[in-house]
Amino acid sequence: MFDKIPVSAYIITLNEARNIGVCLDRLIEFDEVILVDSGSTDGTVELAGQYENVQASYHAWNGFSEQKAHALSLCRNDWVLNIDADEIVTDAYLEEIMRVVSEDEADALESTRTLYRWGRRPRHFGSDDRLVRLFRKNAGHYEPRRVHESITIAGKIVQTGATINHHENLTYSKRVDKSNKYSQAKAEDKFEKRNRVSVLTLVFIFPVSFVQVYFFKGHFLDGVDGLLTSMNFAFYNFMKYAKLWELNRGRDDRG
Repeated sequence: MFDKIPVSAYIITLNEARNIGVCLDRLIEFDEVILVDSGSTDGTVELAGQYENVQASYHAWNGFSEQKAHALSLCRNDWVLNIDADEIVTDAYLEEIMRVVSEDEADALESTRTLYRWGRRPRHFGSDDRLVRLFRKNAGHYEPRRVHESITIAGKIVQTGATINHHENLTYSKRVDKSNKYSQAKAEDKFEKRNRVSVLTLVFIFPVSFVQVYFFKGHFLDGVDGLLTSMNFAFYNFMKYAKLWELNRGRDDRG
């Protein structure tokens, strides 16, 4: 259908040498891959440089939305694909990309993202994520957020059952570190919006979050892994509001 798929894939990275090769192997047929790194020390950029269609550059970190918006601005094609270093484009999703771009009747493609941890899908009641990753460059933009960024689309969005596989092969220690980092960013976002937090929230957010995920979302089906996932989610929520309380106390003390 295409000599090269006329899509610019863009990726933001920090110490992703463990994942980046498998990710980029699936993007070889793309016209270009924009990789924006924020200071990797593990050889991520050097590995990416082995791919002819990859353009790697450095950009200082200032939150997920800003970093992805910068990467998006470097793309030269009308169609773009946002992909993370620990994600892999499946054959079915690749076919959907080529179909949507070829038909040229929509502005974005909403698809499924399927989570794998160490090669296995976690068991729970919830469904896979639904995300927009392929879109026309001029139809999408990022709202300012430090974390949990998402693309806002102005135009027609079509859906597909094809999936992107997300391989989150992190130790539990690294998952907790990630939650701690994300909770800080989320607390700062809320602080800038002048959100407040009550003592009751601090008391109950951890147990309520744990019950919600472990029992109501069915993570108890996943054994010890489900227990750890639920505890980590509750930890993230608690730390998010504890840090928001701390930020507000500092502002109140300053008058």
